[in-house]
Amino acid sequence: MPFTSNPIDGTKIRYEVDGVGPPLLLVHGTSGPLELWAESGYRDALRSDYRLVMYDLRGHGESGHPDGSESYTPELHVSDAIAVLDELGIEKAHVFGYSMGAWIGFAILKYAPHRMLSFVAGANHPYPKSDDKILNYWIGLYEKGLEAVLESFEASTDVPMSETARKNFLSQDVDAIVGVMGGVRDATGLDAEMGSVSIPVLGYAGTEDPVHERASKAATEIRGAKFVSIEGLDHAQGFLRTDLVIPHITEFLADVESANPSN
Repeated sequence: MPFTSNPIDGTKIRYEVDGVGPPLLLVHGTSGPLELWAESGYRDALRSDYRLVMYDLRGHGESGHPDGSESYTPELHVSDAIAVLDELGIEKAHVFGYSMGAWIGFAILKYAPHRMLSFVAGANHPYPKSDDKILNYWIGLYEKGLEAVLESFEASTDVPMSETARKNFLSQDVDAIVGVMGGVRDATGLDAEMGSVSIPVLGYAGTEDPVHERASKAATEIRGAKFVSIEGLDHAQGFLRTDLVIPHITEFLADVESANPSN
């Protein structure tokens, strides 16, 4: 499995590439790792039309696990993503992120919009999170250990976790994940530049997801952005119900590509 390094702090970043077509950077959420794209069906659904660029976020999988929330700033996350694109010689890519991955996508939109062809933001928003009760709840739960987190997750959703996913989840570096979420909590907002965004943007979230209201609000502040509310889905289902989610993503990306055939 190939690696690159963040040019700012040297953190190693594991990545993988699959498929053919325009580049699509996939940015997973908290408690990835990149294998989740295959396990959830996104990889098979997208690889015939897009060159998929997947990577383990810092603090996840086989990428580096630096200490402390100061090692997980938006700027460092953006630098990781750009380092992967640079390693592959990709000037611009479509970006699809879910949950924390969408938050990182908003950071790319703020700090490196010239590297994006379009952005699909799944179930997150760019506003400050220092007083986010749900985020602070999860930080406290992770501090109790991974078994407590897994128990809470499985109690909150009717979508079963595969044995592979359970194994991957319980193998995480819990201190690193707490640092990751602390970095999100401590960051300033990423919404300052939204009024000047010029690339196509699609946002979506389940109607039962607590972030739905703020995610839809963010779309109204981006010129020309589209937003899709997926009826009845909570946060986990908004990722795992690929049968309901992927058609919106593929339609959006196809429209962007047909409007810009030189991409």
